[in-house]
Amino acid sequence: MAVIAAYNFCNRNFGGFISGAASAGFANVAIAFYPNYYDELIENMTDEDLRSLRERLSIVGLSPVAAYVRSDLLAENGLDLLTRRLDGVKRFGLTLADTGAAVLDPGASAAERERVTDQFVEGIRTAGDHARELGITIALESHGGLTGSADACLSLMERVDHEHVRIAFDPANFLFYEGADPHERLDELVPFIAHTHYKDHVGGKNNPEFPLIGEGEVGYDRLLPRLMELGYDGPHTLERAPGRMDTEIAHSMRQAYEYMSRMLS
Repeated sequence: MAVIAAYNFCNRNFGGFISGAASAGFANVAIAFYPNYYDELIENMTDEDLRSLRERLSIVGLSPVAAYVRSDLLAENGLDLLTRRLDGVKRFGLTLADTGAAVLDPGASAAERERVTDQFVEGIRTAGDHARELGITIALESHGGLTGSADACLSLMERVDHEHVRIAFDPANFLFYEGADPHERLDELVPFIAHTHYKDHVGGKNNPEFPLIGEGEVGYDRLLPRLMELGYDGPHTLERAPGRMDTEIAHSMRQAYEYMSRMLS
């Protein structure tokens, strides 16, 4: 049975998010330890803080399946910070940590792009070694640049070549950042996908319009069954739910949960 989850990226009000997720039917959530979504940084949280967070989720029938932690492996001390955040994910009792890849300047020269890629690959391989010791898989979000398309993701996975570094597949981001087809080379990409982030998209590259899942141009009616057919068995996680008020977002989350449940049954 598919694991269907919701990210707190759906609602900046964390209390509204967990009540909305529970009322929508979700039993699983992913928690982004990210400013304005959950303001406590995981590396600064005590074991008691993390237990309290788990209890807060459990009270409304929710279980965490993944965490998002920010990273910048090109920054000074960036590797040390990611390592401490992975330690926090372990203390939270999770085995899946989402993070971002290095950002590439579209106007950068080929030599600069190669330098950035080399530095990132070296850093994420070292982080992957630490993740292996912790029993964690790092999932790099498809967020443009190094992970902006199937071709880019597959190229990066070949260079990283680490069983504890994988992809967090966000098909709408393929469209938004690169205008890339999220269905392309999916059979090759699935073995490297450890997590999925779902939202929809319309309007072409760089158009910041993300409607309810199933109502845009990603083609989830085909994509979700295809992921299952190809053997993807990680969490299917809703990342966005349209609305401004908690009640509107909760309604969108319920519609999304019902849609995802139909497509993944």
